[in-house]
Amino acid sequence: MRLFSRCLAVVSVSLPMVLISGCSSEPGSGTSSEDGLLVEGQFPVVYVKRSTDSLGNPTDGIRTNAGGDLYFREIASASASELNVTRVYTQGAGDVSDPEVAYDGSTVIFSMRGPNDSTWNIWEYDIASRTLSRIIQDDAVANAGDDVDPAYLPDGRIVFSSNRQQTSLALMEAENKEGFQYLDEYERERVIVLHRMNADGTDIEQISFNQSHDRNPTVLSTGEIMYSRWDHVGGRNHFPVFTMNPDGTNTFVFYGAFSPGNSFLHPRETEDGFVVSDLMPLSGTNEGGGLYEIDVRNFSENNEVAPNYAGTRAQGQLEISPNSIPLGRGISQYGRFTTPYPLWDGTKRILVSWTPFIEGQETNVLTGEVAMTEGTPAYGMYMYDPNKTTMRPLALPTPGVAITDAIPVLPRPVPNVISDKTADPVLVAENKAILNVKSVYDTDGQNLMGSAMLVGSENIPQLDGSPDLNVMKDPALTAASERPGRFVRITRAVPSPPGLDRESIGESMFEMQEIVGYAPLEPDGSFKLEVPADTPLGITVLDEKGRSIQVHTNWIHVRPGETRTCNGCHSPRRGSALNGAGIAGNHINTLLATEAESGESMAETATRVDSTRLDIKPDLSFVDFWTDPAVRAADADLSIDYSGVANPPVNGVINYPEHIQPIWDANCVVCHNDPDSNNATSAGLDLRNTTTGRGRLQSYDELVIGDPLMDENGLPIIRQMDEDSLELEVVREAPMVSASNSRGGSRASFLTEVLFGEELRASGDLSEITTDHTGFLNPSELRLVTEWIDLGIQYLNTPYETGAGDDGFYAVSEIRSSISGLSSELYESDVHPVIMTWCSRCHQPFGGSGVSGPLNGGFEFTKFVLTGSIEGDFNITASMIHDISDPDNTALLARASSDAIAPNPLHPQREVANPLYPDDASSDPDDPNFVSTDPTHPSYIAPTIWVPIWDTSSAEYQAVRDWISAGL
Repeated sequence: MRLFSRCLAVVSVSLPMVLISGCSSEPGSGTSSEDGLLVEGQFPVVYVKRSTDSLGNPTDGIRTNAGGDLYFREIASASASELNVTRVYTQGAGDVSDPEVAYDGSTVIFSMRGPNDSTWNIWEYDIASRTLSRIIQDDAVANAGDDVDPAYLPDGRIVFSSNRQQTSLALMEAENKEGFQYLDEYERERVIVLHRMNADGTDIEQISFNQSHDRNPTVLSTGEIMYSRWDHVGGRNHFPVFTMNPDGTNTFVFYGAFSPGNSFLHPRETEDGFVVSDLMPLSGTNEGGGLYEIDVRNFSENNEVAPNYAGTRAQGQLEISPNSIPLGRGISQYGRFTTPYPLWDGTKRILVSWTPFIEGQETNVLTGEVAMTEGTPAYGMYMYDPNKTTMRPLALPTPGVAITDAIPVLPRPVPNVISDKTADPVLVAENKAILNVKSVYDTDGQNLMGSAMLVGSENIPQLDGSPDLNVMKDPALTAASERPGRFVRITRAVPSPPGLDRESIGESMFEMQEIVGYAPLEPDGSFKLEVPADTPLGITVLDEKGRSIQVHTNWIHVRPGETRTCNGCHSPRRGSALNGAGIAGNHINTLLATEAESGESMAETATRVDSTRLDIKPDLSFVDFWTDPAVRAADADLSIDYSGVANPPVNGVINYPEHIQPIWDANCVVCHNDPDSNNATSAGLDLRNTTTGRGRLQSYDELVIGDPLMDENGLPIIRQMDEDSLELEVVREAPMVSASNSRGGSRASFLTEVLFGEELRASGDLSEITTDHTGFLNPSELRLVTEWIDLGIQYLNTPYETGAGDDGFYAVSEIRSSISGLSSELYESDVHPVIMTWCSRCHQPFGGSGVSGPLNGGFEFTKFVLTGSIEGDFNITASMIHDISDPDNTALLARASSDAIAPNPLHPQREVANPLYPDDASSDPDDPNFVSTDPTHPSYIAPTIWVPIWDTSSAEYQAVRDWISAGL
């Protein structure tokens, strides 16, 4: 494209900084043509210049680098002079981001951090008077957190993102916990969530509650707040678009939960009701991606169109970039876009920042080859016309500087004002809310509760391709035992404090969670419950044995006193509810057939008649509430409690060492006590309570870490740990238990299949298990193991040390810093060189260090696969330490020092010169020093002998032993 070529040619040209000395029109007025549209470019614009080091990933909530400022141009033109609005405060050593213009075009609100500030603060610039003022006047209040992404609300207040988390802190204190600002689920920085305040900085209130960042709030014409939400639940890890009311109620996913692309960032409404957003990967592109127009009025997802849609559009999202930009991290030869702002002038033009492709280089950690990649971007400011696919430069970048967040200084219509909801005062006093779901089987065509999740004889009756709720809810047609979903489990997220390491949480894609409780699922799949307010909640639908069928795919929060009503789990947001007309309120053949009101789900009817059904229970308990005895006998009662375990969880907290290991100790270790796969009794499964090199129990690592996966050549498959990592890892088979995503959990774990004796959804082959394990665990133990798996197979679900809170108060000083384990520093300095010298010849598939180079002919496949990467080799070496309290009997030392004579473990040995072989040995039978070469001859002495890899007195053995002992 020639236009892009011209841009590339001048992209390094810097414009001189000239202060505005005169104005051609009143600030914010623009210039109109006869048809009422703005003459192109004839309006003021504000924008940000920042260091390119400030450009991060969508997952970066706060980034600060010196050199950021807010700029103003009287005309959106490359020839217009620019005014550095904030230099008087930043002195060139501060940072600025996220400007937004008032609805009357008179002021600009933005976030700034000065060179002497400890936090980001929200500031306002008055265009007419050219004055700056900080919104929050009190220093202590202003510095309580980093405040970014501000936007004006139509009632005069301000919405913004902040890591001050003040309501979350207050709730911790109400639970007798010293408050801390919790960290995100990925980058381990303090989470920024939405807050609002008055125009003068008073009355600050937290209005969103997420485990990761809520970013880029703007206000729709409806008055709702639209924002990008980091939706990280298990394997789901992306930024869809959400909406909420200004008081934080009615939070719902708006678009992007099941659509192509990962991160919808900087979404903004267009004047014709569409949304323009840039769409990018989760990392690696400096917040740059393609430009997309989304028809949010008629599509809830890219392929989910509203009923009766009469338009011609086939999909919800349409790329409007002049050339297609990769959705992934592949090189984009046409550059990338960021921070688009659609003009409301009838032209569909977009103010946007764009960078051409800048070539960079990186070394492939797998091959060692230097490859081309995208280098540091050069974002400039452009006026883009998607109808003409033309882009006019307004400000070209200088090296090391990015120009972003261009906003027209123009009046625009004030959105609708949504008043705060009237909250139930009783629920407010208890910090509770009502969560009302019409039917969990209503999943917007995603089949999230459909055939893909069912096992065995489970069945969901269908009508026109959707679940037939009339059949499922009618006791005359369906018994309780024939309904797949029987219970719902409510969990709440446990905030992750600073200093807590991943080893404490465990080999989990989830963060720590607590079980709030259970409730029976009504026959039509509905439930209506009182739940904790202002905290991230999880919902899981369970079968009759308490095992997860499906996990809700994002954290839910409800405000105190709110009643949140959902049609279903990811139900149609642009169409009618499944549990709607003709179904809701029609409870035939039930005891409440005459009590039901029009449009009521069974849960709504039941809780209106009996308010105790709003209560969440500690155990799984079902008593038939519906079946009319005149139709048939009532369904059997069902209850699963903790009466069969000696140490039940307290307050819904399940910790593996305290609650799961005792089950193995009582029932399993009599057989499963040896990691050697040649042991027919243990089958290589060691469930003992010894401590491994990772500082965790041996049984935990055995269950959650799979064996190495081999390729067609019998070699282990090795990959980068992640796209941004220079470390390698061995790809592994599915472990005994799995909790990677919403479709995982107990029914997708082979351990569950073995314990229940049922083929469910795991990848293992149950027919290979020769011993029937059903009945080994009692119902309470099965429930506890199932809960542990469904929550996410965490090692710990509390951040506090054992014994914390004994005095009734949980102090920050009682937060666990890490679990004890082996030192990675000692490993790097003392052990890894020994391992590479003595073990790589058999345990590393490729010669040399790393994974490049010739194939290693001596490689032998075992669980112990080295890569040459220190971090990766540390992890695999630590897995060979099954009990740090007994170093000599760990697999690593016992095998390396073994003579391979039973009962010592089998292990290859090394050939050395026989010390008994005479130096002056002769082959002459008449020589006194004759030594025969015939092994059967009395004078035979072998010239070499085979000895263990390490003698127990060797320096190598002692170095490894000292490293293990230091882990105690």
